[in-house]
Amino acid sequence: MPRPAVIRIASSSAWRSILSPVRREILESMQQLGPCPIADVAAACGRPADGLYRHVRILVKAGFLVDAGVRKGKRNAERLFDAAADDFAAPRLQRGSSASERETVALTAEALTKSVARSMRASAVSGRLECAAGSRNFSIMHHLSWLTPRRFAEVRALAIRMNEVLEAGRRERTGELYEALAVVTPVTRRRGSHSRPPKPAAVPAPKARRTGGRR
Repeated sequence: MPRPAVIRIASSSAWRSILSPVRREILESMQQLGPCPIADVAAACGRPADGLYRHVRILVKAGFLVDAGVRKGKRNAERLFDAAADDFAAPRLQRGSSASERETVALTAEALTKSVARSMRASAVSGRLECAAGSRNFSIMHHLSWLTPRRFAEVRALAIRMNEVLEAGRRERTGELYEALAVVTPVTRRRGSHSRPPKPAAVPAPKARRTGGRR
C-alpha cells in the first residue's frame, strides 16, 4: 500500500519528537528504504541498532513511523517499520494556541537551523564548498527588512516555489544531496530599535510671508 503524500501530526508534543537529529535521520532513512527492520536503518545511518529502538518507539507513538508487520529473517522473525508518509506537516496554530504550542514553532526553526549549520560546517571542513563563479554550490541569504502583507505574500510564494523544486529533487534523487532551510519571521525587540519602521518626522509648515511694501 503506498504511503500518503503528507500527513499532519496531531499535537505539538508529538511534533517535538522529530526535532532530535537522530530521529530525523531514522525517519529519512526509512523514507528511502521503505519497510525494513531497525538493523537496516542502523546500517544506513552508521549507528548501532541497540541505540535506535527507543527512538523508533517514540516516532511510532508520535505518528511519524508505523509498524509494517513481520518478515522471516535468517534466524528469527524481524519486526518491520516504515515512514507513515512521504512528508509531514506541523500542527496548525490557532488563534487561541497555548504558549507551549507557539514555542514549538521557534524550537523547530532552531533545530533545523542547527542541522543546516552542521551540514555546512562538515562540507566546509571537507573542502566541498565551491565559491568560484560558475561552480558555486551553496547559498546564504540574510535580510532585515520591512514587509507589507503584500510583500510578505510575495516572499512566501517564492519559498513555496523553492519547496516545489526541492520536492522534485527528493523524488528524482539525482545530483548531490543538499539541505535547505527558509525562514521568514516577524522581529520583536524589547529594547533598542523598534521592529516597526519609524514614523517620518513631521515637516514644519512654512511660515506665512507678507507681500507688498512696508506700511
